[in-house]
Amino acid sequence: MPRSRIHSRYRDLKRYVGFTDEDAERISAARPTLALHIPALVADFYAELQRHPDAVKVITGGPQQVARLQKTLHNWIEQFLTGPYDNHYVDARVNVGLRHVEIGLDQVYAAVAVARLRSGMIAAISSDAKLSPAQLSLTVQSINKLLDLDLAIISDVYEAEYVRRMQEAERERMQLLLHREKEFSEGLLAHAPAAVLVLDLEGVIQRFNPFFETLVGRSLDLLQGSDFIDACLMPEARKRARQELLAESLDEVVRQATFALEHPTGKLYEVRFSRATLRDPAGKPYAILLLGHDVTDLNMAQRRALEAERLAAIGQMSAGLAHEARNALQRIQAFCELLELEVESNASAVELVRRIQNAQGHMHRLFDEVRGYAAPVNLDCATCHPSEVWREAWELLQPQRSGRSAQLIEAPEGSATPWFVDRFRMVQVFRNLLENSLAACEDPVQVTISCTDTLWHDEPALRISVLDNGPGLSAEQKKRIFEPFYTTKTRGTGLGMAIATRLVEAHGGVIEVENRPLGSGAEIVVTVPLHPGQAMY
Repeated sequence: MPRSRIHSRYRDLKRYVGFTDEDAERISAARPTLALHIPALVADFYAELQRHPDAVKVITGGPQQVARLQKTLHNWIEQFLTGPYDNHYVDARVNVGLRHVEIGLDQVYAAVAVARLRSGMIAAISSDAKLSPAQLSLTVQSINKLLDLDLAIISDVYEAEYVRRMQEAERERMQLLLHREKEFSEGLLAHAPAAVLVLDLEGVIQRFNPFFETLVGRSLDLLQGSDFIDACLMPEARKRARQELLAESLDEVVRQATFALEHPTGKLYEVRFSRATLRDPAGKPYAILLLGHDVTDLNMAQRRALEAERLAAIGQMSAGLAHEARNALQRIQAFCELLELEVESNASAVELVRRIQNAQGHMHRLFDEVRGYAAPVNLDCATCHPSEVWREAWELLQPQRSGRSAQLIEAPEGSATPWFVDRFRMVQVFRNLLENSLAACEDPVQVTISCTDTLWHDEPALRISVLDNGPGLSAEQKKRIFEPFYTTKTRGTGLGMAIATRLVEAHGGVIEVENRPLGSGAEIVVTVPLHPGQAMY
């Protein structure tokens, strides 16, 4: 409390209790008598104090402190008797109240201490035979008024200072709690193995944690203030995301919804989000909290488990069919050869026989491909250069290239890093890719291969792009190109790209379609770690 305010209050209290100059004069007149009793009053005060543990516990300095306190009380009584009762007098009382708070003395002891001094002073002044009963009564009244004023100021200052210190302590405690809560929250956000986002009610990004930053590959400084759905989700998923994540009708916590986040490197992360609505104390919504778990590996494992079951079923079925059909196909082949001899002079009949043989050969290849697709992939890895792989695949396609204008172009800035792969299997992969380009493109065919160093799951890898100058892929083709038995060729089995996918994934890599406009060619990208090691898929 400001001293000026205390001074003003003291003057107001003096008027309230009716303390006048006459009262000051009476106390001054009683001073000679009361001064003789000051030592006794001080001694009695501290003798009584020693009998109260809660009061004496604040005296921690031993006899030296007691001596200082006795001198302070002596001076206080002297000033009480002599005045003047001005601002300086008030300041001395203020200091007493502040000191009591500082040492932790309960204010009740200040009240009873004044009461004990009051009794001692009245007893002392009552022994003055020179005072008439009327003068004694007025003097006692004056002493009581001044003691009440002293106690009022001391108590008022004590209470104000005590409250101030308690409020300050509470504020510091709350600040400490808030700091700890903030540290806990920030630490939790920083190290949580999950994506945490805070959006406003319109879906605009307010903040997110480092885990989410690793998924989207962009910092908070870059994305803060952006629309989360437009900035981070794939175009085809945005409408569903607004319905499932931002709709006002959603409950406090909605069912989980999975969306793909695209990293600048092109990698897609599948993230399962759940939403909670943040509300202020009045219950009014003010933000949306999204918690996302990266389920990419989990979903991949589940898909592989399902694929393994499906492949086992396909393998069982194809083995049975092949066993039953092999004898029939062999008989067809034998009869075709005999028939060809019988009709060799009839050109049209010979052509028909050859068509039957071609169909029979196609059936053989189909059974072989299905059986190969369903069989486990055992890798036999060795060190080789990627260019050796795709060049071998290109040479194997010499029959398909015969009589055509087809060129394989290797990007000059390509990586020279060798890799540790199953060469035979990777040749199969690139043979399928290059064969598709030859089938899709009109002459002159140009297939451009570029190879660059990259990271895949934080491990060194090679990113190999195969780009042709054909018509490109439609949205439907991009979506289904890796599905088994999906083909746009009149004589295709639809297993080439599915087999390529299995072989690349067996190496711990991924095969993807680049998103190019229709008419600008098809681009397939193969990303494979440099050291996939021995594996089976």
